[in-house]
Amino acid sequence: MRAFIKRMFVISTIFTLLLLTGCTTPSKENRAEQDAAVKTEKALAAEQNQTESSQSQEQTTATAQEPTPAAAEVPKPQKKSEEPFFEPYLLSETEVLHPPYEWGDCTVCHKDSNPDKSKNYDLVMDPPDLCYQCHDKDLKEGKKFVHGPVAAGACTACHNPHKSKNKRLLVASNINELCTSCHTAKGEFLHKTQNIHPPVKDQCINCHDPHTEDFKFQLKADGKKDLCVMCHVDKKERIETSKNKHGAINKPNGCQECHDPHGTGQPKMLKADSIMNMCLKCHNQPLKRDEDGAKLINMAKHLKENPDWHGPIQWGDCAMCHNPHGSNNFRMLKKPFPATFYANFDTKNYICFECHESKKISEKETTEYTNFRNGTQNLHYVHVDKKKGRTCRACHDFHGTKDYPHHLRKKTKFGKINFPIRFIETPTGGSCAPACHARRYYDREKPIVNTK
Repeated sequence: MRAFIKRMFVISTIFTLLLLTGCTTPSKENRAEQDAAVKTEKALAAEQNQTESSQSQEQTTATAQEPTPAAAEVPKPQKKSEEPFFEPYLLSETEVLHPPYEWGDCTVCHKDSNPDKSKNYDLVMDPPDLCYQCHDKDLKEGKKFVHGPVAAGACTACHNPHKSKNKRLLVASNINELCTSCHTAKGEFLHKTQNIHPPVKDQCINCHDPHTEDFKFQLKADGKKDLCVMCHVDKKERIETSKNKHGAINKPNGCQECHDPHGTGQPKMLKADSIMNMCLKCHNQPLKRDEDGAKLINMAKHLKENPDWHGPIQWGDCAMCHNPHGSNNFRMLKKPFPATFYANFDTKNYICFECHESKKISEKETTEYTNFRNGTQNLHYVHVDKKKGRTCRACHDFHGTKDYPHHLRKKTKFGKINFPIRFIETPTGGSCAPACHARRYYDREKPIVNTK
């Protein structure tokens, strides 16, 4: 009331000033007085709005202190103070009305024709049987796995039976907001995890049916692999057509042996902190290849015993060289590499040249591309670049070594025999004496003539 009296006083003051000045253009002094009066009125109005806002806030606080259902207590973290974490994708342009409510015929669901007036909200029958009077029961309960609220007949846990601002009469404007009001652990996960699987970030029902399905967790297909390849069609083709397959894919958990379908703090939703550590969860024992039964070494043990690691191993990224879903190349490599001790040299046949300069091998004479030379004679060229050249792995181990520098093997396998390389390094060169020839020497500054 006090605010109203103040406002009337200001208005009467302005009216009096207008009468005194007439219809002429106001002077600077009069205009200043009018501006002051207008400012005073605005200040009083702002004060009144602030008072009303404070009262409204107090009422809201009091209301918030009242007991609420458990679902309403679930916090909804914000991206920013003005933005919801989950975008309101389901918000409808017009209010959605349940047909019986739109018709105004309450007796379709309630025993009383005017339940709001009589306060008699008794239903003509209990849900979900009431809902199934109109909705097809077979579409909701006809499969092996039933969502908890559906099994309990709690349709109104997700849908408003009268009206909603959201599509499908849902009680939330976003599917993920609705799901995480019960699945609170997944809600916390979504808010905290850095790498979320895109279908999960979009909406849970991309993979899960909210009512029933024939697969566990109401998934729309078997979640071990079949569901994944519905989107990852390139992986489906690779898995099915690759000559050299990754055995992990056919293990009991399929794709989930390595990936979390919701997300992790790591790239590619991996379950380990690096690709290498993911690989070593299986490759910590001798294994056999599915294709031919060939024995694979215990890689975890090998790396532990040979700490001079190749670059990709140092970076913890086995997938720099190997394709974890399968490949037509030797040892599931991403690019070709000769499978035999001897091979005709071709730069296109070596994955090594994805990182290493091919001139290290192809230049017959050099002082730039390699230190493995006798004067200017490139000894890589001598060993590799020919029709029957030795492949890189004849002398080098691509994972790790200990005894010799340059990732040189202690022994090299030729047929069924492991020949010792017996490498000795000097400041300007070195020598080796594998079983294929007598000890040979090389020196970058003073070329050596080997007579044997």
